[in-house]
Amino acid sequence: MTPRYRSLLAAAFTVLSTVSMAQGGNTSFNWKFEEASKLMEEKLYNQAAEIWKELVTEQPENANLNYRLGLSYFSSFNQKAKALPYLEKASTLRKGGNYGGFNTAGYDPFDPRETNAPVEVDYYLGRAYHLNENFDKADLFYQKFLDGVDARHAIRPLAVRGKEQTANARELRKNPLGYQVSNVGPVVNNDHPDFSPVLSVDGNALFYTSRRVRPDSSNKSVLDPIAGMPYENIYVSYKDREGNWQTPELLNINPSGAGHLASVNVAADGQTLYIYRDDGGDGNIYESKLVGEVWTDPVLMSSDINTRSWETHGALTADGNTFYFISNRPGGQGGRDIYRVVRLPNGQWSKAQNVGNVVNTAYDEDGVFIHPNGRTMYFSSIGHNSMGGFDIFQTEQQDDGTWTPPVNLGYPLNTVDDDVFFITTADGRRGYFSSDQIGGFGEKDIYFVDLPSEMEAEGLAVLKGYIIPAPGEELPPSTILYVTDKTTGEVKTYKPRQRDGVYVAILPPCREYNLDYRVNDKTVHTEDIFVECESSYQEINKEIYLAPVSLGGPASIVDLPKGSPPGKKETGVPVTPKEPGKEGIAETVETIKDPVTGKERPKTDAEKEKEKVGKHVAPDASYADEFAKYYAYNVKDIDQGDERWKQFIDVVVKLIAEKGEARIVIDGSASKVPTKTFGTNENLSKQRMEDARKRLVEAVQARGSDPNKLMLEAVNHLVQGPRYQGDYQNTEKYGKFQFVKLKAR
Repeated sequence: MTPRYRSLLAAAFTVLSTVSMAQGGNTSFNWKFEEASKLMEEKLYNQAAEIWKELVTEQPENANLNYRLGLSYFSSFNQKAKALPYLEKASTLRKGGNYGGFNTAGYDPFDPRETNAPVEVDYYLGRAYHLNENFDKADLFYQKFLDGVDARHAIRPLAVRGKEQTANARELRKNPLGYQVSNVGPVVNNDHPDFSPVLSVDGNALFYTSRRVRPDSSNKSVLDPIAGMPYENIYVSYKDREGNWQTPELLNINPSGAGHLASVNVAADGQTLYIYRDDGGDGNIYESKLVGEVWTDPVLMSSDINTRSWETHGALTADGNTFYFISNRPGGQGGRDIYRVVRLPNGQWSKAQNVGNVVNTAYDEDGVFIHPNGRTMYFSSIGHNSMGGFDIFQTEQQDDGTWTPPVNLGYPLNTVDDDVFFITTADGRRGYFSSDQIGGFGEKDIYFVDLPSEMEAEGLAVLKGYIIPAPGEELPPSTILYVTDKTTGEVKTYKPRQRDGVYVAILPPCREYNLDYRVNDKTVHTEDIFVECESSYQEINKEIYLAPVSLGGPASIVDLPKGSPPGKKETGVPVTPKEPGKEGIAETVETIKDPVTGKERPKTDAEKEKEKVGKHVAPDASYADEFAKYYAYNVKDIDQGDERWKQFIDVVVKLIAEKGEARIVIDGSASKVPTKTFGTNENLSKQRMEDARKRLVEAVQARGSDPNKLMLEAVNHLVQGPRYQGDYQNTEKYGKFQFVKLKAR
């Protein structure tokens, strides 16, 4: 996100200035000088630069004018590259000592007669060289500035830090990492800034902030006076079943008037969106709920998260019990710090605690993101071994609650400028971020980077898939997935996304679960699953058909809606939208008597959830028979002469004869051993499913039974098991994850 500004005051000032000049007001040198100085005071650097450039044209050898123009460019959000030549000239023209060019009282930035540049010019010149990756010259001018000021100078620490960062940059550039960076592409990115990406856990919804003109042009003339562009709005793009991003849609909660609204985070189930709202420069974090396909009016998060200080960003853990956020409130380590709150037994948030000085520094931290495993944190910092501006770091929470020393993600992902708002997919193998790299579609674009295998998430299992309604029908709003931990009896509910039936759940490994898919509180599919006790990332994909389809007729697996399950990664570009205007809707407020205070208060989401699932009983998920075939490396077929297979077919034929149909679930699984034959393990898993389907149809036909009575209830395809370590012949290690299973009832 760009910094938040006092936009109303700035807008009023700009209007008055424009009117004055348009009516033939004083346009003398002195008047322009004062106007540009006032614009800089109000942080309207782009507008100030226009005036300073006029004055530099009139007096090109004036060190002060060159300095003020260079400083305005340097301080602007999008013209930093123009600063260098003017700062170079100002430094060259500057007279020695701390005095101005016309008196002995010192440099006066507000007097039009001032022709000298202040000592600070050397700091900003050093920083400009730093951004230009000319580290030797950067150090030279950082040091020149340090030699010219005493220990009490306000920006002396920044120059010291600048020299530290150039040293860091040299070290990080010695060992560049082999990141593959791609632009997300022109469907998502626009010719205006697009940034602060937020990805749903299923990988199919990308929320982000954009300063583009809305499709109906309603914000075309409502401009942020500082940037000269529309205010920040939140958009979302969804992937289709082919894995392609669709045309972005403006969220219905964006304000129609002035004010910034920006994307921050989304809950693991995709039903709650966390957003930043400018609030006149205060800056606070809000949450909005998804009801059907409409987002509710944003509600301010609890008071200890939001204060009179500046809260800029936040991230919720997948279990919903911890919220990390950014604040510059008093009492921190310095500047903006990362804080956290935890959910109390009554559903309220605790008092905020600083995460400590292992993560936070005396400098700013921002853009916090917590991976769905609840332990891996990504954040940006000017501290640690940053190579310039904000760099992206990674840290892990230990069993005792402490954090490991943050690790810089390295060059070229990190640069000498600000690198913020980094997020990853659930498997940890792809990161999304925003950058103003050359060759993009706008001033800032959203990019993704493919990360090495050693950065894959561990200790995490993600259940995700589609719930598919009957052809021509919409998903019933009452569709709910109940997940019961069969050891503890704990029940959690998950709602699929209304628009596409996508659902996602985070499951702790080494446990058995019952999955109960219900519509109107009636079970449409149920099964028990065991999540393997593997430390590596596991992904369980399940496609559930509300109206089971025939395996023998035209609606076979290969003829069903094409595309991959949720999470398919787009190809990108290597280095029309929904009508806006819907108002947010308000939720119905349910109350409860607080057991501590005895007073009525709104029910928390946790309390509502507990009421919903408190009486849920896991249904019988047993099958009449199950057949499992385990494969050697790169094998995928079933032998029709296999005795166990014949027994399974006997059961299937009997079900058809007695019940009129046999409901089938097919599980295909591949290990993480790479396969050149099938391209990807995902493809091998699907091929095993498809071959099992064909063999089942053939076997039933051979018995004289009608294959159209085989009804597909669910398809599960998995890539699982331990991370591959070059030992593909280790069948004991990988073999149990190379299988196809058919279940009948």
